[in-house]
Amino acid sequence: MTTFAAVPDTHDLEALTCAAWTTYADELRDLDGQAYADAESPAWERLQAALRELEEMRGGQPATR
Repeated sequence: MTTFAAVPDTHDLEALTCAAWTTYADELRDLDGQAYADAESPAWERLQAALRELEEMRGGQPATR
């Protein structure tokens, strides 16, 4: 049996985009100095991966504001 995942609508995609950015900020919020330097690059990579996935869900269309 084939199943299909529902494609999120624009509102859902915008909420997921906001959540991705919030997660990124939360991961770095209380860090400074070397702890920030160590954590920022991996956090940025996770954010970029999430944003790429959301872009694919949009069908390659740029996000509207």
